[in-house]
Amino acid sequence: MESNPPPRRKRASADLTHLRSLVSVLPATNAGQVTAAWGEIEAALARGTKLREVWEAARLDGLEMPYPQFRVYVSRLRRRRREPTKPALQPPPTQTNTADGLPEPPVHDPFRNLREQREKKRQSTFEYEPFSISKTSSIERGVMAKIGRNGVNPKSETAS
Repeated sequence: MESNPPPRRKRASADLTHLRSLVSVLPATNAGQVTAAWGEIEAALARGTKLREVWEAARLDGLEMPYPQFRVYVSRLRRRRREPTKPALQPPPTQTNTADGLPEPPVHDPFRNLREQREKKRQSTFEYEPFSISKTSSIERGVMAKIGRNGVNPKSETAS
């Protein structure tokens, strides 16, 4: 005997009673409870009520959590509401090669960051060049000027 399962019927929106009942049930997690009560919390804070007073009222309503944790959840919700949703990054428009009409391949340099770091390091490190005229100190230049070009101190020649 072949048993065929009964044909499935499409559920109407009235059949979603369990999903609809979840709205009236308080969430199980502390973060969910703070999120569910966010409208009232935000309204109380907008009226100038202190956060600790809001926390105490929430505790009386059955929200059992330490005050520091409550503060963290409130700051997270504030940050989420304050930050606008970031749009998805769109790739830059591709340039077309005028001769072929084909898009040019994107210029991708996987070692760009490495090259930039090496260049910064090269520019920021001190390289000692003892015979470079441009890097001699002003004291050395003054001594060289006093000694003279031939390497003899001109004052010592006049004294003898």
